[in-house]
Parts: sequence; structure tokens; C-alpha cells
Amino acid sequence: MQFSFYSLNLLVAVCFIVFLRLKRALGFQPIQQVRIVIRMFLFSILTALLLTMSAFNPLAYLYDTVGIIVGLLLTVYALRHISFEYRDGTLYYRTHLWVELAILSIFSFRLFNRIMNLKFLQALTEGHSSAWGEFFSEDPATMICFFVLAVYYIGFSFFILKKQINHAGYD
Repeated sequence: MQFSFYSLNLLVAVCFIVFLRLKRALGFQPIQQVRIVIRMFLFSILTALLLTMSAFNPLAYLYDTVGIIVGLLLTVYALRHISFEYRDGTLYYRTHLWVELAILSIFSFRLFNRIMNLKFLQALTEGHSSAWGEFFSEDPATMICFFVLAVYYIGFSFFILKKQINHAGYD
């Protein structure tokens, strides 16, 4: 009962976040420096932590590399198809719809898979504090998906921040 209640709450929260993200993807959104810097910082820290956890399984560096390459390709494609608009003294941007849908799909499918395996993870981590990191560093799909998302968000956010700073210099 307890597992079902927490899983249901998590599922509702994730669906709400995906809904908000999809809603934002369909239109122009203002560039918010604080949000962009926080996103870049969090993804950079998580990326560094997961790269160090890959030391438990050196083959995981292959998965990391695949995710980084796919993330870079997705970032380059997104940057070539981005739209900017200047309204009321604020710079707005809109990403390519298919890039946003790809990012949401990767996140959603991998998260739902993780929720399905939550019981297994709980049994694995009982009494072992380092098992959590080893479990994720040995799962190729999770590592690839995370690095695709991390590299995309770090690269895309860096470009948006740079564009906003350059645009502010022209005012």
C-alpha cells in the first residue's frame, strides 16, 4: 500500500512536470538567467558525479560517451532551429518542437522504466549504501539517457545565456 501511494504521487508529479514542459515547448518563453544558471549548475554537478561513479564499471564510460555524442548532436540540431523574438524589453526563445518532444520522450520513458524497477532497487540497496551508484552506473540505458539530457541542457542553456548577454549589450 505504501509503495503504491508514493508511486502514484510520483507519477502525478511527473505527469504535471511533463505537462508544464510541453506547454512551455509550444510557445515562446522568456530567457530567465537564474533558471538557466541553476539548470546548468545542477546538470554539471550530476554529470560529474555520474562520471565518477562510472569508475565502478569502466565499461560505463562507453555508455557515457554515446550519451555525450548524441546529446551534442541534439544540441547542434536544436541550436540551428531555434527562434528568437524580442518583446517588451525581454528576449524570448522557442526551441524546435521535435527536439523538445524527443527530450520529453527520453525523459518520460526512462523515468517510467525506473519507477517500474523501483522495488528491485529498494531490495538491492537494503544494507548497501554504495549499491545505488553502482546500480545506475551499470545500467546502459539510464546512463545514455542521462548524458543525452545533461549535455543537451548544459549546451543549450549555455547558448541561450550567451545570446541573452550578447543581446543585452546591444540595448
